[in-house]
Amino acid sequence: MIRVRWGMRRRGFSLVEALLAAIILGVSLIALGAVFYDQFAIINRAREMTIATLCAQEEIEQVRGMPFDDIVNLSSSFTATGFAYLDDPAGTVTVSNSYGDDIKKISVTVSWKNSLSGTTLTRSMATLVSRYGINKQ
Repeated sequence: MIRVRWGMRRRGFSLVEALLAAIILGVSLIALGAVFYDQFAIINRAREMTIATLCAQEEIEQVRGMPFDDIVNLSSSFTATGFAYLDDPAGTVTVSNSYGDDIKKISVTVSWKNSLSGTTLTRSMATLVSRYGINKQ
């Protein structure tokens, strides 16, 4: 005859407990994946913004090294070596005469498409260039 003990401790998990644990684990992994995707998107956008900033800064430095009379005849677009790392990049240079004949405002804008979202992003920088240099009056 087999004796059945009613007060015995159960060993292992029931099917419902195992299913519930799998559901909780699945939901947490999906949430973790979404967080990782968002963080990678933020890192990618920061990388693209850094590259665009360096391209704009490179163009500003090239303009600042030019003779003052050549600045007036600048073309309205430029390319930079960093453009190889951006999707559909474009660079524009604008020279304005709003500060008089001896001071020019140089504005440089880089635009590109974000590689993940496809939206167009821009980065702009500006500087002033004087005919007589920085320290001369």
